[in-house]
Amino acid sequence: MLSLKVTVTNAKGFHLRPASKLVEVAGRYPDACAQLVHPERGNKADCRNMMALMMMSCPMGTELGLEIEGEQAQALADAIQALFNSGFGD
Repeated sequence: MLSLKVTVTNAKGFHLRPASKLVEVAGRYPDACAQLVHPERGNKADCRNMMALMMMSCPMGTELGLEIEGEQAQALADAIQALFNSGFGD
């Protein structure tokens, strides 16, 4: 399992548009499973589950844990990191 940190960098925080982009990216890697972990609440959200991601409710600057496992774990980790680093295009 890969464990890393990602930071919400877009000004509007982690909302509907970033969540939908994350679901789309995670869906491209069927042989990997990723979960975001909220640092303060400890709750986890499957990166393919829109409702779970929306419940994360993270403002700009929030650092989240990312846990990924499976054969495509590294490729998915790279794709998710790129998405967070780009601010989800917002």
